[in-house]
Amino acid sequence: MENFFPESKQLTCGAMLFFIAAIPLQAENSIPALEPNTPIIINADSSEFDYSSSRLVFHGLRLDQGHLGIEATAAETEKLDFDNGLWVFTGNVVIESQNAILHCEKARLKFINHQLAAAELIGAPARFAQTTEETGQINSGEANSIIYKLDAGTLRLSDDAHFFDGANKISGDMITYDLQAQHLKAGSGDSGPVTILIDPPSNNKEPRKKP
Repeated sequence: MENFFPESKQLTCGAMLFFIAAIPLQAENSIPALEPNTPIIINADSSEFDYSSSRLVFHGLRLDQGHLGIEATAAETEKLDFDNGLWVFTGNVVIESQNAILHCEKARLKFINHQLAAAELIGAPARFAQTTEETGQINSGEANSIIYKLDAGTLRLSDDAHFFDGANKISGDMITYDLQAQHLKAGSGDSGPVTILIDPPSNNKEPRKKP
């Protein structure tokens, strides 16, 4: 499989791997969805071309394509190319789709054939939240690095990764969520084993008072 971000940190998982049944999610709930042949619209407060570095820079940028929306304090690229282009967004980056939203301080987005192919989000931490259409339940996660590959339909959270399903919390060095197969894979590493925190069901009954 092609590595869109070859210099990204690769983590080696330990021998312990947990396969956890994920909350049912439909493939169409992926973030964001592929929308071929949809125009890309760019709005910005200002733009400039840096001849010394051959970089095109936008300030106060908002990019929209169908249900996909991206905004940031600044964005830069070598040229206005969405057929095979790499864009870097910095400062209060927000990526949103029809039913999901992601936040980070820096994002590297790879566009191929006029579509977003992969996104690498970096933050302290980078975060995402998604609302399921059937139940309205919110699934969310955070990590110092999140890589989303649209062709594979996966989110890879690494470096202090956490995943929340609304009641329970899974933590590990690396967590991969497969939207197509609807399962979650968590791996242990140098920082310690995988941790699963299961909250007990709420009990609204008041305890009986002792006589």
